[in-house]
Amino acid sequence: MSDAKDSSNNTVWSFWSPWQVMMEMMGCHLGASAPRNFEQPILPGWTFGSVINVTERNSKAPDTERDIVAENSYGRQLGWVIEALAALIAERPKEIARTKELDTLIELHEKIKTIKSEAAVGRIERLKSDLALLKAEKSVEYHKIVAALSKD
Repeated sequence: MSDAKDSSNNTVWSFWSPWQVMMEMMGCHLGASAPRNFEQPILPGWTFGSVINVTERNSKAPDTERDIVAENSYGRQLGWVIEALAALIAERPKEIARTKELDTLIELHEKIKTIKSEAAVGRIERLKSDLALLKAEKSVEYHKIVAALSKD
């Protein structure tokens, strides 16, 4: 802890709080350039909720567009378009050469199918784990679910 000196170079004893001592040890002078507002982002780069801002500037009917997206997300809509295009490409006569753009779309379609399959496997693994937990902790509920699944 450093002590202040008065104009006659005599030591003036002061009683500092632990916070002041720590700041002094780190070479910080209280009040010198301390920020007035402490702000730290939590999970920078993450977005929660809707990331698409539909306004009068980018849509002629933002209310209608919001209603449509509430019913079917942009991802679902785009997925249907890709599925339809892949089906049309598959129906093309073999003598008509495919273009690079069509091949790229088919590659995207295959990647999406792979991602969906892998996600399904992950969900099934979680379901198996949840069922094992249920079997161990709530046997009656487990047997009801197994019986209901067996009917299908």
